[in-house]
Amino acid sequence: MAIRDFEALTQQWRELEAAGISLEPLENRIGVDACSSGFGLTIRRGRDTSRSEIRELKDGRLAYVLPIFIRRDRPGKTVIRDSWIEAPWPGGNIDFLEDPRIERQHPEWYNFPSDTERFRREKVVNHRINRALPCGSICEGLVLGVGSPPPEDYKNNQWLEITFGILDQWDNEPSAKLKVRMNRQPAHTKVIATSTRGPLLSRRDPIVTKRRLVAAPTGKSRK
Repeated sequence: MAIRDFEALTQQWRELEAAGISLEPLENRIGVDACSSGFGLTIRRGRDTSRSEIRELKDGRLAYVLPIFIRRDRPGKTVIRDSWIEAPWPGGNIDFLEDPRIERQHPEWYNFPSDTERFRREKVVNHRINRALPCGSICEGLVLGVGSPPPEDYKNNQWLEITFGILDQWDNEPSAKLKVRMNRQPAHTKVIATSTRGPLLSRRDPIVTKRRLVAAPTGKSRK
């Protein structure tokens, strides 16, 4: 049974040492960092920075493309049970793209809804991020997610700070802040049709002179 109370675990170590039972050095004992304030993890932006962006899709939602690097730095292991992305505005729900092999239409490629760009499955970590990381192990690749439309005051080319985090076996949620650029769709200007006619009463109507009718002479006398 796992012991989550670090004070109780430390007390048991003291009792074992007092009984003459030799233990490993403190820094090598499994659970010391998972139960204390340190998580023993490095979470940062990955190497493929050219793919890092938040892109507005045609339907108004946002496509999140985040290069992520996770490493277990200390002895022991971290079990990643879940992961998440948090937008800088409230209510910005973000869902990870599902493994394309589930749908079996294009099993080796990820793609966003109504978008032509595709991402090779081996470069994406969505389907392999939930795993155990022993000491020195890494998980690196692209995290792909779709979120709700942003508020109007977030503009094109604006840098945003978003949060990427995981949930481990101890119910801890270590996270990292990442700066990503926002790429929004160009605003469509509404075309207003203009009439070639001038305003009412802008010019006088032409006056047409009526032709006078003159009776032709018949050559006959009225007598």
